[in-house]
Amino acid sequence: EAPEAPEAPEAPEAPEKKQSQVEPADQEVVEVTTTPPQSPEPGSEPLAARLQRHAGVYRDKSHAPELKNVLLLTAANSGYLEMLTNWECIAQRLGLDWMVIAIDSELQQHLGERSFSATGKEWQKAEGFFSKGGFQLIACNKIRSVAEVLRSTNLDIVFSDGDNVFKSDPFLPTLTLGSMIRSGKYEYIYGRKIEPGNQKIQNFKPEIWHQEPNKGNTGFYYVAGGRKQTIVQKVFDKGVAWCDSRPHMDDQENFWDALFDSRRKKRSAKDYVACFRHCDNNESCSGIEESQVFNYCDMSPWEYILGCFTPASALEEPRMVAYHATHVVGWESKRKKLQQVKLWAYCNETEIGSAA
Repeated sequence: EAPEAPEAPEAPEAPEKKQSQVEPADQEVVEVTTTPPQSPEPGSEPLAARLQRHAGVYRDKSHAPELKNVLLLTAANSGYLEMLTNWECIAQRLGLDWMVIAIDSELQQHLGERSFSATGKEWQKAEGFFSKGGFQLIACNKIRSVAEVLRSTNLDIVFSDGDNVFKSDPFLPTLTLGSMIRSGKYEYIYGRKIEPGNQKIQNFKPEIWHQEPNKGNTGFYYVAGGRKQTIVQKVFDKGVAWCDSRPHMDDQENFWDALFDSRRKKRSAKDYVACFRHCDNNESCSGIEESQVFNYCDMSPWEYILGCFTPASALEEPRMVAYHATHVVGWESKRKKLQQVKLWAYCNETEIGSAA
């Protein structure tokens, strides 16, 4: 059994940095000025309206009207543009609609309408996705931004990292993610965190699927923003609070440690959630009002394949819908993995055009 996560402070404060956590002297970290949806710049479309316009996950808004309030988001900074372009080109070819969380102002200015500024501090150096300190800050800004969109809209969100690339339509009702979203039963749908790397997907044991984990992957998930807003917001705000109190750790570690901690909280705690039900375990929340239950479950690891599984084994898996190029560092290594799994688009931004 995995060790328990540490208790989070009720009002987290960022701990004093150790020498190893101090940013390089030539590196400036600045506050991003994020325009709230309620207060757009003069003459511009309110952010909330833009988000709503891109909701529905498909460019053809008559397709899958049951997903009309689901917004697809990805995130990048200017140093990650090549990876983002690959993700967008393939999403474009699949007929998807999306918005980009721009982690730095340079990328936001470059992308324009199909992006919005991340919530949080800005790491000015372009290679921040792969630098010490920068990665943790950028990663936590992803969850900060999602939490802010949840707070500002009633939209459901599917978030995908730029290295989580779709082979085919990931939202079909015949797939686990698509069917679970449409069921309306889950507030959070996620992919498992699986270790170690260099495994074969064919060797993954089916009995592990749907076992309640201590950790999941935050690079691809669905969160319901249109129902149970209070408890959903509590869960995400607590993940943000843990990012604030543990800036040396990324969003994945902070979010899942916070969720694990919440499962053990007493009623007197201000971030108390009455019950967490994992994958329809009816015994776990017996006698508790459904409106107070946070339902979460994992999507199929054979459809949405994590990078702990080799590209060669993924190519042999007929159920594969997406491949997440994890378990390597640096965009060149990620690109190589995506090339091996035949999910590198070899395109440029002109293909994306104004479709997003």
